[in-house]
Amino acid sequence: MTSFSNQAITPGFGFARARDKAFAAVRELWRLRREQGLSQSDLADRLDRDPAWVSRKLSGPSNWTLKTFGDLADALDGEVEIRLKDLKGASPINYDAYDAYSDHNLQRSSEVNQTGQTRSLNQLTDAP
Repeated sequence: MTSFSNQAITPGFGFARARDKAFAAVRELWRLRREQGLSQSDLADRLDRDPAWVSRKLSGPSNWTLKTFGDLADALDGEVEIRLKDLKGASPINYDAYDAYSDHNLQRSSEVNQTGQTRSLNQLTDAP
């Protein structure tokens, strides 16, 4: 029988990682489409949305839903693929450095690189 860790998880950790990866994927596809000549106005037309809405959604994943993610992916001629990796047994140093999460604030901690030096990571926030 498989044994799972009894270690508590940080509430919101999985959500934050998934949201950030979804946002990064959409931003990368958006960058590619811009290089191919798609304008933000064209994207807004495809979504039947106001260009200001598109601008807000492309500036950060605040208030994104799965519908928002799916609609943006579709309008950018992308296909969503979902893959889960088994992290059991992975060293905690290999995880993203999220260490504090609340509904509207995500603080990334310092990360120690291979030489033992500490470098500060950016603070991500949904709050204005």
